[in-house]
Amino acid sequence: MSTITFSGLATGLDTESLISSLIEVERAPVTLLESKVEYLEARNETYSNCNTLLGELASAVNAFDSASDFNSWQVLTASSAPFSATVGGYAKAGSYQVEVLSLARQQKDISAEGFVSSTTAELSGSLIIGETTLTYENQSLMDLADLINDADTGVTASIIDDGSDAGLRLVLTADNAATTPDILGSGSISIDSARDGHTLEGSLARLMVDGIEITSDSNTVTGAIYGVSLDLTGLSSDGAQLVQVKSDPNAIVEKIDSFVSTYNEFLTFIDEASAADSSLGTTFRGIERKLQTLLSNRSSTSGSYNSLAALGFTTDSKSGELSYDSTTLSTALSTNLSDLQSLFVGDADSPGLAKQISSYLDDQLDSSTGFSASRIASNDANIERLNTSIERMETRLEKREETLTAQFNALELLVSELNSQSEYITSFFEKYNDD
Repeated sequence: MSTITFSGLATGLDTESLISSLIEVERAPVTLLESKVEYLEARNETYSNCNTLLGELASAVNAFDSASDFNSWQVLTASSAPFSATVGGYAKAGSYQVEVLSLARQQKDISAEGFVSSTTAELSGSLIIGETTLTYENQSLMDLADLINDADTGVTASIIDDGSDAGLRLVLTADNAATTPDILGSGSISIDSARDGHTLEGSLARLMVDGIEITSDSNTVTGAIYGVSLDLTGLSSDGAQLVQVKSDPNAIVEKIDSFVSTYNEFLTFIDEASAADSSLGTTFRGIERKLQTLLSNRSSTSGSYNSLAALGFTTDSKSGELSYDSTTLSTALSTNLSDLQSLFVGDADSPGLAKQISSYLDDQLDSSTGFSASRIASNDANIERLNTSIERMETRLEKREETLTAQFNALELLVSELNSQSEYITSFFEKYNDD
């Protein structure tokens, strides 16, 4: 409920400004609490950014903290080959001769009838697709297509337009090349594939791998070459072509390079956080020191490399940024991959460097007890407490303002009454003197 004020009508005082100034003074504790809330919210944002970077660092180191991560392969094919190839981490090195004899294609059946509209409810009849019978009455072509697609018959219904006046036709396409159901339609849609054959007969893909014929119901062939997927795009016109599966050392380099760049990005973040808030920076330095300790640890596993320094890794004395000698690392990848793996992965009794860093980061990223999560939770609790205090204080200030307004209004009324009495007395004596 709003309060009517009479600002200075009798006293000549700017009572609204006076009340506003008094409330502003009394509001100082609220302003202080609001500043604390803003400070904690800013800290939480920084902690959240820290958590994001730690998550990215964990993802980077997780890319080479297990033995399978070092099984990186590449597959090579001629650019003219009628297929492309991709390789998984479980492939084996080898060379293969591949020849594509035929591509997989799906069976198609197209209605003999054409229709003017796809939305007019004018169709009635039945369709037998494989072992499923569908009955429809007063349905549009669109509704019939939806009915077929919802029935899970092994075919997909669609509509084509051949451009003529009644050019809309129903098309039934098998879900894959191995699905070849007979189709019998009566009524508005007449199809008899058993009698007339299919509009387009389905067929399996056929290819030769090292002289062995392989069939597939898809043009994406997996399993013909262990760990390799072949995407067939055409037929082999020049006979078999070579597919080579080889180790890919560059993949390991990319993983390590990603970790190094992410680690250095985290150090930059700490520097910026420290510049903005020295106490917060001190908190983050604890993580930095732990990571530096882990990076400088010596591995107790056997092998040619027992530390990152042996691989050509160095740490800048001022910035702490990590770098490595690409030649030394490439030599290790090409000549001592197992020893490199041992350094980063280790074994059950002695975890490698990447494994140790991964474990430490997992602890820091725990959603309850992790570095940022625990601090954000504590700050959130304090923010909630402060906001509750602010609400109570704001309520008291509102009541205080109402009280002051009422008091000043009373003062105005009192002064107004006194002024009226003064005017009356003055008028009385003036009249008396005149008489």
